[in-house]
Amino acid sequence: MLRPTLPVLLLLSACHTNTGHGTGDSAEAGTTDMSESTGETSQTSAPTTAPTSTDATTDTATTGDPAPVIELDAPCALGPTTATRLAILTNNLMDPASVHVLDLASNKLTPDIAPAPADSALAWGDGKLVIIGRFGFNSLDILDGDTWAAKPTLMVSVDGVADPNPQALAFGPDGRAHLTAFASAQLPVYDLDLPAAEAKVDALSLIDFADRDGSPEPGLAFTCGEALFVGVQRLVNFNPVDLSYLVAMNLGTGEPIDVDPSTPGEQAIALLGPWPKQARLDPADPSGHTILVLTSGIERVDLAHGTSSWAVDPTVLAAAGVDGFDPIGFSVAADATSIDLLATDGDYPAAAVFRVRLGEQAPSAHKLIPGLTARDKAIERVGELLWVGDAAPGTPRLRSFDLSEDPPVETDPIATPGDPYLLLAIP
Repeated sequence: MLRPTLPVLLLLSACHTNTGHGTGDSAEAGTTDMSESTGETSQTSAPTTAPTSTDATTDTATTGDPAPVIELDAPCALGPTTATRLAILTNNLMDPASVHVLDLASNKLTPDIAPAPADSALAWGDGKLVIIGRFGFNSLDILDGDTWAAKPTLMVSVDGVADPNPQALAFGPDGRAHLTAFASAQLPVYDLDLPAAEAKVDALSLIDFADRDGSPEPGLAFTCGEALFVGVQRLVNFNPVDLSYLVAMNLGTGEPIDVDPSTPGEQAIALLGPWPKQARLDPADPSGHTILVLTSGIERVDLAHGTSSWAVDPTVLAAAGVDGFDPIGFSVAADATSIDLLATDGDYPAAAVFRVRLGEQAPSAHKLIPGLTARDKAIERVGELLWVGDAAPGTPRLRSFDLSEDPPVETDPIATPGDPYLLLAIP
C-alpha cells in the first residue's frame, strides 16, 4: 500500500537506460523543499532496471580481477561494531515527539532525554546523538552520548535556500559532521564541539550532480574512512530525471570521486531502483566495502568497484505482497544469510516484518512478524535479538524477538511513552 506521509517524489519512478550521470542541467524552479517523510502520495513506483555507472577495467597485472575505481582506506561506518543501547524517537505526527534511550543489558528505558521536532531523524557519531529537524525545522540538537546533556540548538542555513530540509549526518575520521539537505546541492560541514555560531566550518558541493532545479535531492549519507557517500534522487517536480545514485566524495580534497573518468562529466554509482532509503554493511564482505541498500528491492553495492546488483530483486518482494514504496527499513543477519524487512502490510501504517533468505538460488520472502503498526525505520538487530517499534494504538511498545529460535520467540515488550517511530542502535 501507499504510505500517506511520504511525498509525491517517493512515489514516482520510471525505467531508464542511462549508464552514468554527468553534470546536471541548468537551474530552474522544480523540486520544493519537502522532507522525504512528509507529504501526500498518489502513485506507485516501478522498479528501475539499468546498468551501473561504471565499466571497471581489468587489473591484468595482478589477479585479473577488476581494478577498484574508488580507493577506500577504512571500512564503512554504518552502525556500531557492538551496540549497547537503542535510541528511540517516538512520534505520531500529532503529539510532541521525543527521544528515549534503552539500555540493552538491563532493558531499562530512560524516557524523554530530549524533545524532538515533528519531522525528525537521528544520527550518531563522535560520541554524540544528534536530532535532525527536517522540513520546516532545519535544526540540529546535539546531545552528549554519555550524559545526554544538550548543547544549544544549531540552526541549519544554506545561502539562497529558504528551507534546506536536512536529512542525514555522516561523520568523518576527524569527527566533523557532513550534512545532507534535500533542497540543496551544498553539504555543510560542522565541528559540533564548537559553539553553534562557529560550528559550520566548511561546505562541500554536489552541484556537478544536480538536476535542473539546482539540487540532486541528497538524503542518505555515510563514510568509509576518507570517502563520503551520498545517496541522491535527481528529481524535478518530484519526477525522477533519470536514476538514483551514490555520489562519492574525497574528504581530503573536498572533491567528487569520478567513478568513470573515461566518460565526460563527473560520474557516480548508478542504483537499480529509486530512492536509496537505508544502507547496511554486507556481512559477507569482511573489508566493510560492500553495502546493502534499500531501494525498491535490496541492492548489493560494491563501493570500491562502483557496481550494484540485486541482492533481493523487487519481484521477490512483490511475490510476498511488498511492492512500490512499501519497504520501510531492514536489518541483516550477522552471517549474511537473511534479511528482515519492515514493510507496510495493507493500509498504512499497518506493517509486518518479512524474512528474506539470501544465498539461495531463488531467494524468497515470507511474512515473519505480522500485525505491526510502523511509520518509519523502527527496526534494529542486535545479536540474535530483533527489535521492532510497534505503534499499536493504545499500547505503543518496543517488541523483541529471539531469532535463534525457529520460529522466533517474542520476549517481554517494553512500553514506550509514545509511538515508536525510529530506532537507532548506538554504542
